[in-house]
Order: sequence, then structure tokens, then C-alpha cells
Amino acid sequence: MNDKEKKPKAAAVQADRLDFLKHEIERVGQEADNYLSLLQEQHELMFEYDWLDEVFEENGKKGLRNVRGEVVVPAIYDSFCMPRPYYLPMLLVGAKKGDKVALVERDGKGTPRTDFEFHYVEPIPFTPFNIAFKSEDLNHFALIILGKVFTPYELVDYYLPCDDHIILKGDNDKYGIIGLSSLIYIAPEYDDIIDNGIGDDFTFIKDGVKGRVTMDKRFISDEDYDSLTDEEQDDLYEIGFISAPDD
Repeated sequence: MNDKEKKPKAAAVQADRLDFLKHEIERVGQEADNYLSLLQEQHELMFEYDWLDEVFEENGKKGLRNVRGEVVVPAIYDSFCMPRPYYLPMLLVGAKKGDKVALVERDGKGTPRTDFEFHYVEPIPFTPFNIAFKSEDLNHFALIILGKVFTPYELVDYYLPCDDHIILKGDNDKYGIIGLSSLIYIAPEYDDIIDNGIGDDFTFIKDGVKGRVTMDKRFISDEDYDSLTDEEQDDLYEIGFISAPDD
């Protein structure tokens, strides 16, 4: 993106309007006649402006201010990883102290939520998740969720969130997945994972065999599933499969 294509920086007037829209959407509810128009205005406002916190410096240290000019992290750190937007104040940001990084709160204090143990952290767009690298292995990352390291350091890439899940890639072109809502993590041991769309189960392919994965992480091939009795199939549906939500 060149300078001419950069979004204008949001300021207090845009923040006031965005805050109003958020509260109004919550107040009127989905049945209101103006619900969709409010959502559309909110969406347009969020994407027309740059809402990211900005770095400032004091006494040789760096902090973050939001688009209102409010200090969300005081100038107590050496640098920051990728910033987060004003309208998601609960999201953590990577802060560097010396040669190590931690995730800290944007609470006006910069309260650490992890140890300073990472080489680098980076948010996964549109989610509260971060990826984290350790200095001893910059080829693999783990997922940090709610300030906790949630997976092994066995991932090499990820795809953008879709249908409430993130497809993940490990070594040897193997794939795994994690649910944004369920937080169920399936390690990267599959040849491919196919998103079949809203309301459908994901297709998992293992050693060339197609199947599904249950919510308790068992791979059930299509052939094995078809050989089950109706009662056994019903038992599996009670457990549930990894699937895209209906709404």
C-alpha cells in the first residue's frame, strides 16, 4: 500500500460515532427496523479509517496511545509488535523489553499477561489469537489464546479465519484446525482439511482417506461411518463433528 492509499487516521469524532453505533446496535436488537443500517454504518466506519494504536516515546521508552489520544500502554517498553485497533480494547499487544516479548494489556498500565519469553508475537487478524515464536526456533510457532500458550510449537502457517475456524499448517504439508468458539485444537496430521460451508462438517483427509473428526478429536473415515449402525451414528452425532456453524 502506498501513501496515497493509506486510510485516514480516526480521531475522537469518529470514535464517538463508533461508540454510539456499538451501544445503539446492542440497545435496539436484531428485530429493530434500523438494525441493518446501523450495522452497515458501523462496518463502513471501521473500514474507512485507521483505528490502530500509535507508538509514542518518553524518556527513551515507548508506549501506545489510542485514536482519542488516551494512553493505553505507558512508555515503559522498548518497542511493540503489531498494534491493535481502538474498537477492540480487550485485545492484548506484544511489547518488547530487552530482547524478549510478552503480551500486555491495553489497560492504561501495560499490565503483562504473559512472561517475557517470546522472540515475537503477531495477532491473527479478526481474532483474539496471537502466534508466538521462541528465539530457539523461528520456524515454528504456537497459538496464544487469552494470554495462555494453547498449542505446541509445531505450526508453520495459518489461513485467515473462516466459518468460525482457522486452518493451520504444520511440517510436511500437514494440516490442523482450531475452533474460534470451541477452542478445540486438532493437531496438523491431516493431508488436507476442506471447509464445506455453513452448517456442514469439515472434511478431513488422512493418508488419502476422507472422513470427519469428532469434537473429542477422533478421525472417523466415511467408510467406517457408513458401516456403523444407526444407533452408533446417533452416538457420534451426540458428540458432534468439527463443523461450520449454521449462522
